[in-house]
Amino acid sequence: MKTLITAVALTFASFTSLAASVSFPESIDVTGVNGKSQLNNHQIELTKGENLIELKYYDIFEANADDSGAWVKSQPLYLLISAETQDQYNALTPRIDTEEEAYDFINNPVLTLKNTTGKEKEVTLLTHHQLMAKLLFAKQ
Repeated sequence: MKTLITAVALTFASFTSLAASVSFPESIDVTGVNGKSQLNNHQIELTKGENLIELKYYDIFEANADDSGAWVKSQPLYLLISAETQDQYNALTPRIDTEEEAYDFINNPVLTLKNTTGKEKEVTLLTHHQLMAKLLFAKQ
């Protein structure tokens, strides 16, 4: 019986360790996954199949010499990602060094997803309006 429990525990541990995941940079906060709130999380586990991840971009840029800084924050952005394999992804933003580049990213939010084998693909994040339109037209 003890051997059976150990085997079941090892099997369960191997399934959980093989789950797909996505890591995000510090400037991207995950605020929700598949309709469930996630706060201040930069690495998430994905369920098999389609996943909807709600994100917000934020960063501070030097505004003037008095170190006050200027915060740049996005409205919620959405990443649709399919997890069919147990891969680990790193989500990368383009290089953003200035406040202007941050606003350019918010207006055209494209991330690069890189897996453990080095394969990369660009994905465009959706605004709330784009997500609603996609859902509406998907039903037709």
